[in-house]
Amino acid sequence: MAQFDIPNPANFCGGAYQDWLEVMLTEQCNGRCSWCVEKYGWHPQNHVTWQILLQMILNEPATNIILLGGEPTLFNDLGNLITELSKKQRKVYITTNGSRLNPYFAEECLANLYGINISIHDYNLLHNNIITGINLDNDWLKDTITFFHTKNIQIRFNCNLIRGYIDSETQLLNYIDFATRMGATSVRFAELKFDEAEFVDLAKICNWKWGLNEDPYHCGCHKETIINGMKISFRQMCGAQTPLRPFPANPLQYKKRVLYYDGKIYNGWQLKTNGGEHNTEIEELLKKVKDGSLSIEKAMEIITAKEKEKMDYRDKIEKSSSQGGCIY
Repeated sequence: MAQFDIPNPANFCGGAYQDWLEVMLTEQCNGRCSWCVEKYGWHPQNHVTWQILLQMILNEPATNIILLGGEPTLFNDLGNLITELSKKQRKVYITTNGSRLNPYFAEECLANLYGINISIHDYNLLHNNIITGINLDNDWLKDTITFFHTKNIQIRFNCNLIRGYIDSETQLLNYIDFATRMGATSVRFAELKFDEAEFVDLAKICNWKWGLNEDPYHCGCHKETIINGMKISFRQMCGAQTPLRPFPANPLQYKKRVLYYDGKIYNGWQLKTNGGEHNTEIEELLKKVKDGSLSIEKAMEIITAKEKEKMDYRDKIEKSSSQGGCIY
């Protein structure tokens, strides 16, 4: 048996952040981020009630609960879920594109959060709208963040580095200044997954400072520092997430438990090809062969093409789907 290639233990896939449970609340999203890997994701047809999700979460030992999607603020019973989890001493976080953030929604649904991650990918909000399709109002956003401060809620801005937008150290510093003025308590800069055209190399643009490196799989993909008084975390992509770095040979990666909105806990983030869904298209092909309306040869040709498509998914994404925390 080939020897496993072990990741840095501080990496998400190396076993760090064990006291976290990721919860996919909804497949719905009102954004249009070009790099979104959830278009390849497993989207169960069944949706359970928030009460069932609550019980499933409470059955898990994790203290830190992060609510994801899709866009989790589109989940109808979000306020009820957060409130009840908070009563049970769970630290609840949410990652959002900010589209529904206003002081009224925040007070009604988000007041019992422990932390919020707001994905804003440029300090020019018009540019962010081009990138995400989400229109954020500067004053509305700032007023909402002011409300979060009254509740001692941690506020992190998530920024993906994108060529032509935030793609240099100067632009990073400009973004940090923007985050400071808006009232964020921390910022996370991340490289893009599976997007060669728009990929920006964090280590290169920052001249390999702050522990940034060209081998995140072995040297660590997550680095933290303080810049101009702001807490900063950097998230680099290893070769399992970008073809611009060597893919680790025979990687051994820790799979985190993820609760989906169908009320089932999966071993890591799932794809369309491995979510457990019956392949109804192939079943239909076999029925046509049985009733004589399709030849076996033609059916095999179609099935082979579908299997190739499945492998294309795996080549591009599934190698990193075990990295449960990497969606943050």
